[in-house]
Amino acid sequence: NILEVGCGLEPLFLFYKDFKSFCIVEPALKFTRHAQKLSRGMANVSIVKGCFEDVYQSLTAGCRFDFIVLSSLLHEVADPDRLLRSLKYICNRDTVVHINVPNVRSFHRLLAYEMGLIDDIFEKSMMEKKFHRHTRFDKALLFKMVKRNGFRILSYGTYFIKPFTHRQMEKIIMQKIMNRKVLKGLEKMSKYMPELGCELFVEAQSDSSRIR
Repeated sequence: NILEVGCGLEPLFLFYKDFKSFCIVEPALKFTRHAQKLSRGMANVSIVKGCFEDVYQSLTAGCRFDFIVLSSLLHEVADPDRLLRSLKYICNRDTVVHINVPNVRSFHRLLAYEMGLIDDIFEKSMMEKKFHRHTRFDKALLFKMVKRNGFRILSYGTYFIKPFTHRQMEKIIMQKIMNRKVLKGLEKMSKYMPELGCELFVEAQSDSSRIR
């Protein structure tokens, strides 16, 4: 039983099929309708429109989630602690929670710092300003927030070594300076530079979940 909090345009059920039930909580009407369209005919997929912090209590009736995915969301909400507390409420002792966020100590941020383009790696990027992102994380800050909201860390890592900004990477691909093979290689490079991937993830479990 899987819960995805915030699905965007590509819900995970498009890529992972081996589930008993799949629940999505998505606040944006556009994305909710899109997910409903994609899941048409899939009786084991349910979609709830709303902010997770407002609807989480309605998800607990008769439901036991094995895996919860919080992908590219924690840094965007105004109160990430509230979101994590709400997540903890619906966890049982075996639930695994996957969280991923942009890594402030990624290769391309450190490169920008060494080039003198930014004065501090925690400085807001143009992308963060554009999308009104609230929080920047490195491993220490993500660990601290996850732990203080009642979770224990099972594993962590980073993935995809991004040498340039998102906009620069798009131009390089569009102009065919870099092909898909290079991107595949960059995906694998984090095993050589495990702290420098552009995305940081943790997998965690509740320390003292209510057992239902």
